[in-house]
Amino acid sequence: MNLDQSVSLLSRAPVIRTDDPEAMEHALRTVYGATGFTVTKPDGFLGVGNYLRLANIGLGFCSYDGGTSVVKFPEGDFARLQIGLKGRALTVLNRTAIAITERQACIIPPGEPIRIVFEPGYAQLILRISTGALERSLTTLLGAKPAGVLRFDPMAAAVQPNALVLRDLTMFLAHQLDATATELPRAVLAELEQALIVSFLSAHRHNFSELLERDEKDVAPRIVRLTEEYIEASCGRAITIEALASQTGVSIRALYAAFKKSRGYSPTTFAKTVRLRQAKQMLSGADQRTSVSAVAFNCGFGNLGHFARDYREMFGELPSDTLSRSRRAA
Repeated sequence: MNLDQSVSLLSRAPVIRTDDPEAMEHALRTVYGATGFTVTKPDGFLGVGNYLRLANIGLGFCSYDGGTSVVKFPEGDFARLQIGLKGRALTVLNRTAIAITERQACIIPPGEPIRIVFEPGYAQLILRISTGALERSLTTLLGAKPAGVLRFDPMAAAVQPNALVLRDLTMFLAHQLDATATELPRAVLAELEQALIVSFLSAHRHNFSELLERDEKDVAPRIVRLTEEYIEASCGRAITIEALASQTGVSIRALYAAFKKSRGYSPTTFAKTVRLRQAKQMLSGADQRTSVSAVAFNCGFGNLGHFARDYREMFGELPSDTLSRSRRAA
């Protein structure tokens, strides 16, 4: 059975279309980072792969026909969502097999090696999101970087409302990238990427889903709200945990416990996040006299190396990059 040309997405970013399993294996290893590939019927094989990488995400289309194909991938520094378009595949990770169909998707978490079994006639759209981009968006949504590593449930129902929104957004971007003769403006792509990342975090279950789903003002204890208000009002001044506990009238242990339960991070993490956001605001509106060191010290950072590291971790660029862009725009 030949692949229906109408289901081939991202045709403007072709990687391979071949009936040669050896050529397919070479593309899988060199472009996609696979570590193994086999096919049961080499004579009837047909494989297609398209892939486009943006700043924080990657979009891919692949299809396999003419026999059962098996691909092995090592662990990666990104989460990968498999959206079934036609047929059936099976993803195996941690000794768990997950069927991929039009009604069942699969999330491959960062750091997990996998084996994917593609049945004949299968086609899928793949969304890759870098770990750093996911963590930065989660930090923004929660208010500060949560404690612990982001872990996804690999089972991803494709017909839930939020999952359908994510699927539609992903398909929309894929079609736009196919249909547009010229490149989309960088600002538009950045907004579409961010919408996909936020939708990804909202659509599929992970260990911080409950925190995202809460109404913060309703569930946060009074001591947490008082602490956050004090931190925001004291931005630029040294803030000790003892001072925070004194402001709320509770013990340090009780204060940390309240933040962990309702926010997923510590009060000191929130304080650092507030200062980093203030620093970005100052650097983004800078003039020729502004320096990174002056902004860092004004926002309460005493170590420039730590400031640059934390800034890049939160915003994906160095403070000097933000400053340079601001000066060029002035």
